This record gives sequence, C-alpha cells and structure tokens, in this order.
Amino acid sequence: MSYFRSCLNIIIVALVLSGCQTLSTADINATTQAELDRIELPEASDRLEQLFLRQLDTSLNQQAGLRDLALSIDMSVTSSSTLAVKGKTSSLSKSVLSVDYVLSDRLSNEILTEGTVTATATSGTVSSYFGQEQSKIFASERLALTLADRLTQKLRLYFLSSSQKQSSSTSSVQ
Repeated sequence: MSYFRSCLNIIIVALVLSGCQTLSTADINATTQAELDRIELPEASDRLEQLFLRQLDTSLNQQAGLRDLALSIDMSVTSSSTLAVKGKTSSLSKSVLSVDYVLSDRLSNEILTEGTVTATATSGTVSSYFGQEQSKIFASERLALTLADRLTQKLRLYFLSSSQKQSSSTSSVQ
C-alpha cells in the first residue's frame, strides 16, 4: 500500500509541476518594458530623491514614447541615534528609508497601483563624529539606490500580473 501511495504522490507532484510556468528575466523584461516606457518620473526635490530617480530611470531603461502614466513618490528618512547591544550604547545608527509611491493614469486619473518600499541600514562604525555623520549620509544614499531597484521590481511585477490577467480574460472570452 505504501508503494502505491508513493507512486500516487509522485504522479500528483509531476502534474502540479507540469502546470507551472517559468519565465526568464528576459521574458519578464520584454513583457513589461512597453508599459514601463509609459511612466513619467517626477522631478526631484532634494539629493536623495535625485539619486533615487536617477537609479530608477536607469533601472526602468525607458525608451522614447508616450508618457501617459504618472509616478508620484514621497520619500521619508528616519534614523535612531544609537543602537544598544546587551545594554551598552554604541555609535551605530540605524537608518530607515521609505518611499510611498502611486502610479496613476494621467488621462483617467485612475490609480493603478500604490504602496511602500522600505530599506534599512546600519552605519556609524567609525569613531569620529564627522565620520559618523558621513556614514549616515552614505547609508541613506545607498538605501535610495536600493529602493529604486526594488520599486522597479514592484512595477515590473504589477505590469506582469496585469498582462497575465488580461491574457487569461481574453482567452476565456474566446
């Protein structure tokens, strides 16, 4: 009986795996690039936003075309001044950078997707106060670059899921 059960389990796993679809990175990029090309990026108001938007522009790899989708962002930086390890304070500082984003259609003013991406870094392992402040600045700048890449991934996933929904709804209609 256990032989029969193990054979049955193998067949079930094989059937489940045969229904899975894998997409390569190139397939995902090709599927979503036309939609990403439609996004107009906002203007930067400070250095962190400038770094974020420059990295986002590089990650999106946009081509010339109609920009009928608008992306708006709100970036916030929080940091705690000291971290304690086993009751002892240190010169380490924890920085948290968050970006709230909204992607909307400029023609209909419909919100397509919105959310928040967040990243955390620890800085300040140097002993001088100047070095600690510089370390906080560099950590925030690295976080801005990381968040731009994460937002690109979220936008790609949004467009990938919406294209799959459209393709499944058109195939069900036919």
